[in-house]
Amino acid sequence: MEKKWKQLSNPPVVTAIFQLKFDTGAVKLEDFLKYDQMLRRDFPGRNDNIESSIQLPLSTRISIGKSQISGVTDTRRVGYVYYTTDQKEKLSLTENEITYTSEKSYEGWSVFKEFVLKILNTLKPALESVTIRRSSIRFINQFHMSEFNDPSEYFNTQIVSSSNEGVLPFSLLKYGFKLTFDVEDDIYSIVNQSADHLPDKFVYIFDIDVLNRTNILFDIDSISDVMEKLRNIKNTIFFGNLTDKTLALCN
Repeated sequence: MEKKWKQLSNPPVVTAIFQLKFDTGAVKLEDFLKYDQMLRRDFPGRNDNIESSIQLPLSTRISIGKSQISGVTDTRRVGYVYYTTDQKEKLSLTENEITYTSEKSYEGWSVFKEFVLKILNTLKPALESVTIRRSSIRFINQFHMSEFNDPSEYFNTQIVSSSNEGVLPFSLLKYGFKLTFDVEDDIYSIVNQSADHLPDKFVYIFDIDVLNRTNILFDIDSISDVMEKLRNIKNTIFFGNLTDKTLALCN
C-alpha cells in the first residue's frame, strides 16, 4: 500500500533534482540533438558545453610576462544544457548523465515526477538499450527562523556543544554537519544540514540526496517505481527529522 505523506501548504523546497547516470559512450552526445526541437518546447534556451586541452612540446618554456607559444589543441563538445526563459529549470545532457534541476516554486511531487517522466519519454528512443548505473533524487529545503539558540527545538537530528557548566554562553553564527545513511543494499542517502545567521534571521538548509546504485535497464515504468522508492526514503528522513515547531513553518 502506498504510504500517505503529510501535505504541506508552504513546502520548503528551493531546489529539486533528478539524475540518471550510465556508462560513458552508452549514448552518443549528438543523438540527443534528434530531440532538440521537442526539448525546446519546455526549454527554449541551450548552451553547448565545450572542453578544450592544449598539448605543448616538452621543450616549451613559459616565462613570466607575455610570450608566444605553439601547441596542439583538442576541443570538443561534452554536453548540452537546456534551460527555461527564467533559467529556473535546467536539463543537462552528457554521454553518461541526465540531470534535471528545478529551482522554481515547488508544486508537489506529482508535478515534479510527471515532468521528469515527460523528459525521459522524449529521450526514450536514444536510451532504450542503456543500463542505468545510478538513479537519484535530491531535495534542498530552506527554512527561515527568527532565532536558533536550541537546534533541538527544530530538528530531531542535531549536534550539541556544551561545557561542564551547561550550554556554552556564546551566540551561534553558523552550524552544520553531514550524515550518510546506509538505507539498504545499493541505496544510500547523503544529508547535509547547516544554519547561517543573517542580520535578521537564521537560514537553515536541509539537503537530502537519495541514491540508488542498482543497475536497471532503461524503462519508464521501472524508473517511475525507483523514483517512488527514493521519494519514500527522502520523506522518511525529512519528516522524521522535523519537529512540530518546524513543520508549522511549512503550513
